[in-house]
Amino acid sequence: MTKIEKLLIHPNNIFTSQDLAVIWNITNKTKLWGVIRHYLRTQKLTRIHKGVYAKSATASVKPHTSFELGQKLITPSYISFYSALASHGIIFQFHESVHSAALVSKIIKVNRKNFVYHKIKDSVFYNSTGIEDKITYKIASPERAVCDSLYLFPNLAFDNLDSVNPEKLLQTSATYHNQRLIQSIKKLIKTINLNQ
Repeated sequence: MTKIEKLLIHPNNIFTSQDLAVIWNITNKTKLWGVIRHYLRTQKLTRIHKGVYAKSATASVKPHTSFELGQKLITPSYISFYSALASHGIIFQFHESVHSAALVSKIIKVNRKNFVYHKIKDSVFYNSTGIEDKITYKIASPERAVCDSLYLFPNLAFDNLDSVNPEKLLQTSATYHNQRLIQSIKKLIKTINLNQ
């Protein structure tokens, strides 16, 4: 199987140079860059950003999503905040930027689209409670997205909490070890229970 065939059968559409090294089993960096340059020249790969590449669009390759790209521009990271809230129907406002949780705060612009990374502390970030694996990207569950958002933006309002499970919400909030957040979640749960 050729190197490009290995990529074509891979579920991901976007790869970091480290991903390519693992998939192709290349440990020599000079050799890796040579192979990447070859596939860029032959238009089998497209450079999206420094160190980030996509399969070139063909009939058999579906286009990558902005969530998948957001996951690869900074690793590790996962989709959360406004993007996850909107995806779960918890907020109705459209946010063109893709928002993620990461270990650094950063904004990266790719093709006129902003990818916004919000730093959260290591102990919270590395706790996998409420992080859903969608194969090509990871996204906060409704409960995790609410907790992440209130953790960084205490006054954020929500439009529709129907998809939020109050029990899971309280369990998730406990993993932050933050009393202010837990109190905010308890108030929110009262609102959810009143509306059910």
